Amino acid sequence: MKYSFSDALLGSCALLLSAFFVRYALHSLIEPYAPFHFFIVACLFIAYLYGYQMALFATLVSAVAGSFFFVKPYFTFNSAGVTDVIQFLNFTSVTVISVLVIEKLQRMVYAHEMVLKIMESRYKISLYRENDRIYFSKKNNESWAILEEILVDFEDIILLQFGDGGVKLEPLFMTLAACHPPALVRETWHTWIQPDDAALLLANLQQPVQAAGQVHEMTLRFSTDPQAKPHQVALESFMFLGKPLKILRLSHA
Repeated sequence: MKYSFSDALLGSCALLLSAFFVRYALHSLIEPYAPFHFFIVACLFIAYLYGYQMALFATLVSAVAGSFFFVKPYFTFNSAGVTDVIQFLNFTSVTVISVLVIEKLQRMVYAHEMVLKIMESRYKISLYRENDRIYFSKKNNESWAILEEILVDFEDIILLQFGDGGVKLEPLFMTLAACHPPALVRETWHTWIQPDDAALLLANLQQPVQAAGQVHEMTLRFSTDPQAKPHQVALESFMFLGKPLKILRLSHA
């Protein structure tokens, strides 16, 4: 967790004051022992929460405050004995080493967290790429399946309709309708089919594709004569390259 400089300074001061008041409240019970112990705890908390810089500054303040208020003679820096100097050096060395160790550990933890985040992001990227690969592979397989559907038994295809384009008539249509291309106008091809059957076919050609590979069976008479022989046909619907594709072919059922 990151803190601003002002928040870190206020938090450090609050911890140092707490340590001071606790030690001051217990002074009559534990003097002249442990003049710096509560400050050690405060400095370690500061190192953990606000970083080593604030902790080192707090160590300096604690050394001065502890020596002045809780080391005999109290409220003075004069007449420091060997024991006082040893206590002072023990406090500063132990606290500084502990602060630096905490900083080292926190940096290691941060580095490990960054490595884990990078690994997680790379794992997600690899998953996205794998999903994309599977998606495009599936699309390619679907496209090849549709092409195979067109190419296999191609001679049974009567007409094709792709996207918003017009109908593409195949030679089989001319054969069934007993007409020749010069006699056939593209916009009026349906007039060569019995009117009721043509209306049914046009209605189905205009229907949106609900599901890939759906098949609609019907009978068509490729003649204006109501007594003409009906042919069983199948209208197959697909989505090909993002557009609807409809294939009308003779049914083998």
